[in-house]
Amino acid sequence: MISSSVAGIVFANAHDETIERLTQKRSIASVPFGGRYRLIDFCLSNLVNAGISNVGIITKEKYRSLMDHLGSGMHWDLDRKSGGIRILPPFNVSRVRLYQNHVEALYGAMDFMTRCKEKYIVVYDARTVANIDIKAVVKQHINTAADITVVCRKGLKIRNEDNTMALDINKEGRIVLTGFPQKIAADDIRSMGVYVFNREKLIEIVKESYRTGGDTINDDIISANLDTLKIMAYEHKNYAEIMDCPKAYRRANFELLDAEVRKDLFNPDRPIYTKTRDDMPTRYGVESCVTNSLIAEGCVIEGTVKNSVLFRGVKVEKGAVVENCILMQGVTVGENAQLDNVISDKNATIGAGMMAKGTEENIFFIEKNQTI
Repeated sequence: MISSSVAGIVFANAHDETIERLTQKRSIASVPFGGRYRLIDFCLSNLVNAGISNVGIITKEKYRSLMDHLGSGMHWDLDRKSGGIRILPPFNVSRVRLYQNHVEALYGAMDFMTRCKEKYIVVYDARTVANIDIKAVVKQHINTAADITVVCRKGLKIRNEDNTMALDINKEGRIVLTGFPQKIAADDIRSMGVYVFNREKLIEIVKESYRTGGDTINDDIISANLDTLKIMAYEHKNYAEIMDCPKAYRRANFELLDAEVRKDLFNPDRPIYTKTRDDMPTRYGVESCVTNSLIAEGCVIEGTVKNSVLFRGVKVEKGAVVENCILMQGVTVGENAQLDNVISDKNATIGAGMMAKGTEENIFFIEKNQTI
């Protein structure tokens, strides 16, 4: 089977800085999303759905929340004697500081890459939200005899252009040019931060790039080897979002209010798995009013909720109005409070009668465990 010859590597901390308000105490991989998920759920589910059972997760810092979420890996069928989830903690390759970029991170994971017996490795950025058919990507990679395959999408909504590579692809599907243009055109083809490598070639490239002071996969592995390696593109044509700024995070959550997006992202043929939690159904009070919102289990709604995403265990008391908000697990909104364009981290408390309002361009953030 093709899947038995493929391993996975996930960057848990890459691009933490893009949504700093949510990654102060956690990695980007463990940022909550969509009412009951974490961003890493999409990486792991896509890999597992392709039959990949040997996955290394490169961590750097703030990974306690991630480890709590992953546990033994049982929720993704990755609690195995052979393979399964392997946490790859920081390895001080420079003897002075922790790794600072993709190349140093991969070099620090060299032991995992050399020990695994699989012929191919899928390298995955945890900030990518999509339901990708990884099996099809690997199949194309093999059929085209590629050294590297880059998963990409046309028309991605990108705000932070500095670390999202644009691709120029010829008729055969080979990448012939890369860049980071200042203006995003609607038909731009962008890397999604998901790559398939021949394992031995990846080891060779990482060693050389590390030796010469390489930095990112995009610049120092993809762009630097266009003339010497066969680098192909695989176009993902379904829903995808890149968490490259707070606005992208807000937008991606609200896009889940669209039934077509949910149908595409949560494809029953390739399910998205997450850590399960047994909880009661959400309870709605007699005076509650909920419209166009995504409500997870375990909530208590006695007030008004509009155009919002509520995670597990959120409580909205009588007279409170929550509109255009993302409220994470355990948030309490007191009586007659008013929230508009707010993102609240876990277990925050908004007191009775309090008002917190942001805009689509300037989101009002409430920190984890904060009381206002």
